[in-house]
Amino acid sequence: MAEKKERKKRVVGWRENAALPDLKIKQVIAKIDTGANIATIDAADIKFVTRKDVKYVKFTVKKRNNTVRKTSAPLAGFKRIKSSNGDVERRPYIKTDILMDGITKNIELTLTDRGPMDYTMLIGRKALGRRWMVNPSISFLTSPNGKSKKNGKSKKK
Repeated sequence: MAEKKERKKRVVGWRENAALPDLKIKQVIAKIDTGANIATIDAADIKFVTRKDVKYVKFTVKKRNNTVRKTSAPLAGFKRIKSSNGDVERRPYIKTDILMDGITKNIELTLTDRGPMDYTMLIGRKALGRRWMVNPSISFLTSPNGKSKKNGKSKKK
């Protein structure tokens, strides 16, 4: 039987720059959240439309630097998500590619209004998969295109 080659895990910080090429988002600051199961992004003006018998979700991504990006993607379905305060919310989700640390991975991304939260995007365990290991004492070890940064910024309190 062939031996399974194990990939070396790459290290990311608790905050990283990521890109969502399918949504034409070149850079977003994401919090790596191992307490969350899947990824989520701050979305507003969520509307559902049907084009050629395919359901799409149109939404606006609100980045923390007050820029917005209007985009759309095929609707993959809805998920029941339990938030950190215990509330259960039914959220639409899409399947899209994330580019982080030079690696492109297809993920499930839920859409919700993250309003007062500090980060536009959360990347959870399922999106991280087995490729990345999180160093919670460092931020911004990588860039979306994979060019490693020599010294990550340390966590500020």
